[in-house]
Amino acid sequence: MGEREEEEKKKKNKKKKKKFFEEREKKKKKKRRDKKNGQREEREREENERGGGGEGGGPVLQQEENNTIMRDDDDSTAVAAGTATTTATLSSSASVGGFGNARGTMNNSNDNNENENDVETTFTTHTTNKITVDEAFDGYVGQIGRGQLKQFLLSSSAWLPAAFLTLVSVFTQRTPEWECLVGSDEEDYYYSYCSEQKAKASEDDLSVLCTLNDYYDKNKNGTTSSVDGGGENVVWKWTNEKQSIVSEFSLICKDEYKKQLASSMFFFGFFFGAGVLGQLSDARGRRTGVYAAVLISSLGSGLASISYSYSQYFVAVFIGGFGVGGIGVASFVLCTEPLGISWKGIMGIGTQYWWALGICSMSFFGYLMRESWRTYSFFCGVIGCGYVALTFSFLRESPRWLLANGKPNEAKEVLEFLAKKNGRLTFDRLPDLKEPERTESVNVSAIFPHKKLKLRLMCMAFVFACNGLIYYGISLNVGNLAGSIYLNNFLSGLVEIPSHIVAQFAVDIIGRRTTLMSLMSLSGFGAFISGFLKGKQRIFFALVGRFGISGSFNVVYLYTTELFPTIVRSAALGSCSMIGRIGSISAPQVLFLRVISPELPSIVLALFAFLAVLTCTLVPETHGLILEESLEGAELQACGEEVTQNLAIGSQFSNNFTQLIAEEEDDEYDEYEGSRMLGTMAVNSSSTMRT
Repeated sequence: MGEREEEEKKKKNKKKKKKFFEEREKKKKKKRRDKKNGQREEREREENERGGGGEGGGPVLQQEENNTIMRDDDDSTAVAAGTATTTATLSSSASVGGFGNARGTMNNSNDNNENENDVETTFTTHTTNKITVDEAFDGYVGQIGRGQLKQFLLSSSAWLPAAFLTLVSVFTQRTPEWECLVGSDEEDYYYSYCSEQKAKASEDDLSVLCTLNDYYDKNKNGTTSSVDGGGENVVWKWTNEKQSIVSEFSLICKDEYKKQLASSMFFFGFFFGAGVLGQLSDARGRRTGVYAAVLISSLGSGLASISYSYSQYFVAVFIGGFGVGGIGVASFVLCTEPLGISWKGIMGIGTQYWWALGICSMSFFGYLMRESWRTYSFFCGVIGCGYVALTFSFLRESPRWLLANGKPNEAKEVLEFLAKKNGRLTFDRLPDLKEPERTESVNVSAIFPHKKLKLRLMCMAFVFACNGLIYYGISLNVGNLAGSIYLNNFLSGLVEIPSHIVAQFAVDIIGRRTTLMSLMSLSGFGAFISGFLKGKQRIFFALVGRFGISGSFNVVYLYTTELFPTIVRSAALGSCSMIGRIGSISAPQVLFLRVISPELPSIVLALFAFLAVLTCTLVPETHGLILEESLEGAELQACGEEVTQNLAIGSQFSNNFTQLIAEEEDDEYDEYEGSRMLGTMAVNSSSTMRT
């Protein structure tokens, strides 16, 4: 019973304390309100004295609105307190184009009953204050709407032809079909030997053709195989030499390396195109950059289709790679810049679904044109030109780029267009836009004096290179898997869709670094196991690797941007991406290692995936991290020990301060209780004396 009484007594004391402090706060607020009301009345008198004698003889409209905010320094409570009077004088001869219709709301607060009455007033005003582009999105256009979604679809769909033009070599350089020849009685012996060797070899292994040629040369003195430039081959032949550049240009035996060299030349062009066309996008506009990149890559694909020698084809694929290198960057920026800040992240990742759709679609068209690599290569160029023709009249330039490059009126027109499409624009014209301040550009070399940031740059550049190596290594190896190359490529594109979905949610649940490391580990595991298997099991684990590396490629961009401060973020990302192309260039050469051992390419890919995972342990997690603006702030933030020490000191100070405040409040309450009890005793004593 004693414990229960003590608990009840404590509850009563807590209630009394709460009531005491609430009454004290009400008194403080009332004093502040009375003080502010006096200031408000004085301000109203001054405004009335200044605005009472208006000139011009035109109609005068006065609007009163509660716009004074009183901030409570003790409890951070904002109270609406003042009323400001604004007067707008409109001359009857004013230009109509300088005004717009708006609806205003005046809120009158009653301090006694706290009732609010909203009065809507239609008035005509002339806007003189300039707004930023982000304020335009917040107040007039909206973060996202029908107009922005339309522009997003038009610009992001460039990733669909990009998939065709990037992975065109999957079908144009595929392993062609061949068969053994049936000849005379003497040559039936060669047919039997050919059939026996073909049965032993895998579908994608063309080294058996070299064995057949050598065997024929040894038994037929003075006769060499046609594939080596000699006489007629009577042992085997291509089913259709137009199926691939391998069969048409005889890229087997001693010339087999030329197939991989052409793929490396494509990514070599990609390396230069990303830099040159990226600069074009910054100088001439995002829209110009996208269309220039698509047309150049389409030109390269078209030139490849009419190449009648390997050297001509070699130059054409460089042109195609140069163009493709600029599609991704320009399209991504053009997709996200017309969106509000809150939608950039999720919609930016959404562009990758077009890429996956393109991979799936190219399998269908590649199968229809499987008998002619020239037809398919030309078709890929048509896809690119078709994109430009279909979207040219509807796709608008980025308003952020226009404003940043001294074209505020054109940026304003684009924003008005988007606002009208969204159904949010009730003004004839938007307010004028405030041009951003010109800042001196900072290149990536500014990172080098800062040890922590330099380590991050080196680590992420290596991770980018590993991602490029593994992704294109697995992608270009589709033709070496068992079964139909068209079905395998379709499944590879299909598996990327759930990979992007998983990556989108995982980065916010388990963090950026953990997601990246997990997906990289999965890609290395899949690539390694698939190298030692055959048939459907090999296809399954190859798809597991494709799932992991697709999501990893998506996350690494987000993770890298959050590791560097704002002032060098773009430069750091561009440098990492450019260095990452070294991995893409190396991918075809790594696949060529299968001439030494069929398992060697898979081992190399898994090894670099493992090294990338270890490298990620050297950089911090960025989920929930406040992004710094300056290099100095980011360097200080990177010093984990100092930050941890500061946090510990701050936490201890906060605890001590909270305890001190609680003790002061208890002392104040005890003093109040003591004085109240003394007063009660005095009253009781006085009553007793009177009685």
